[in-house]
Amino acid sequence: MKLVCTADFHVHPYKLQSRDGGHDRMLDGLSCLRQSLELARSVRAAWVFCGDFKQPKTNWPQEALTGAHALLREYSDVEKLMIAGNHDALGVGGSGLAPFRDCARVVEDLEVIALGGQEYVCAPWNVEADRVRAAIDGRPSRPRALIAHGFIAGCMLGPEDARIAKGTPIADYGSFEFAVFGDVHKGQWRRPADASSGQPPTWIAYPDNVAGKAVRVRGTGPLDGAWRGEVYYTGSPYQQNWGERSDPPKGALLVEVDSGTVDLVPFDSPRFVHLDIDTVDRLEAFLARREAHARDFVRVVYSGPGSMLVKAAELVGDAFRSYQFIHRRATAPSERRADVHAGMSRREILTRYYDARPLAGVDREVTLAALFRLACATDE
Repeated sequence: MKLVCTADFHVHPYKLQSRDGGHDRMLDGLSCLRQSLELARSVRAAWVFCGDFKQPKTNWPQEALTGAHALLREYSDVEKLMIAGNHDALGVGGSGLAPFRDCARVVEDLEVIALGGQEYVCAPWNVEADRVRAAIDGRPSRPRALIAHGFIAGCMLGPEDARIAKGTPIADYGSFEFAVFGDVHKGQWRRPADASSGQPPTWIAYPDNVAGKAVRVRGTGPLDGAWRGEVYYTGSPYQQNWGERSDPPKGALLVEVDSGTVDLVPFDSPRFVHLDIDTVDRLEAFLARREAHARDFVRVVYSGPGSMLVKAAELVGDAFRSYQFIHRRATAPSERRADVHAGMSRREILTRYYDARPLAGVDREVTLAALFRLACATDE
């Protein structure tokens, strides 16, 4: 059984960085929708959507709705499952996914769905975790996976996401073999704890080198054996704003359920590229690769000599169709930032803080072990 898992299309005529009032940005979303359906068709997989198909919570932009509906109907040979996200909010007549009931299995409340002879618990955005846990742990034959839309405590966020103190602990959802979530746009997965090494559960972002390689291969490395409760955020299938700037390649997850393999299949779409430049030489080196960014949205923050400011701005303006150029006065370098937030456990906060500011001549493992004993005795 294969699943093509995706989420957070937010199909919408975005005005941000648009060249024609949002139509081109809407086509970016529809293009990635087609790529995901084409992938499912080519590998004979079920297409699984994990919520947030539209952007405005209270209405569907007509052109976006018409385009999305036409695509879903075009791929009538692909089995489709769609669960509602918070942007697909419930209203009179159902959720924002109601228009697609004629071409997909739409889930607007907790359901157990059969795909390929296996059962999957499907939990839209407004289903309480205790109901999900009862559906998973209370069945005589445990479902293979949880397919859901929600914000999990401790997950990593984009640079402009402010939901730092919220989230549901993943343990509250029960004991599943693996889970695929929508909602958070940063693609990542949660590696389970390793009892042999004492390694706690860890969230890992999909790096640049994941594209074209397996995220998880059963029978190799630290994940030898069957599913062990891994959790995957598909991430948004394409960059949609500056908060997703410079993210690794985005796309859909191809999950081979029986073999336990997960691949990130990248999509072709424009990206938001942010660059901090302090010399014209560095800017010219970047511009030498301008062809690779011909479709992208480029933002250059220049902090070099003021005497070269006009030249730098002209170089950027001549190179890209869609760009921002920002002049920033040079400031003294600051300490390396620790990527931590309030939704993490104390163990993970301490680990990331130490790794951002390592102490010279001090053994990392010994130091962290001492910190854990002092601060994390009851917080794993």
